[in-house]
Amino acid sequence: MESLFIQGTERTPEFNFDIDNFFISLTGHSKIKKTDSFYLNITEYIEKIEKIKPIRLNIEFNLNSICRNSKRGILFFLLRIKEVQMHINTEITINWLYKHNNDLVKVIGEDLEYMVRMPIRLKPIEKDSSPALELEESF
Repeated sequence: MESLFIQGTERTPEFNFDIDNFFISLTGHSKIKKTDSFYLNITEYIEKIEKIKPIRLNIEFNLNSICRNSKRGILFFLLRIKEVQMHINTEITINWLYKHNNDLVKVIGEDLEYMVRMPIRLKPIEKDSSPALELEESF
């Protein structure tokens, strides 16, 4: 199995799976349309990760904006990660980074933690000059 990198766009975050470190990161904006298959594709990719039976898997979200469709996609992605944890006893660490002034992204992380029933470490990142971004309506 090889590492996977998907370049981010204006609507989709950058996705990076570093196989050497068993590290997944999603960075950028997540403003997908209902018909966008971004999260479906990366959720299906988890099957390949599961086959190598990693002892640990670190996941980091650093999203600047999230729409409702993205929240749903992230939820299903995390539920699939939880299945990996249960099936092969992988140690999962999830970090949810958010700009200190972006309470909405923080609350989404809290909501996801509650829905998935997995610990998510909420970590504020340093002050940024950009204004807080808001949850956008579905496209």
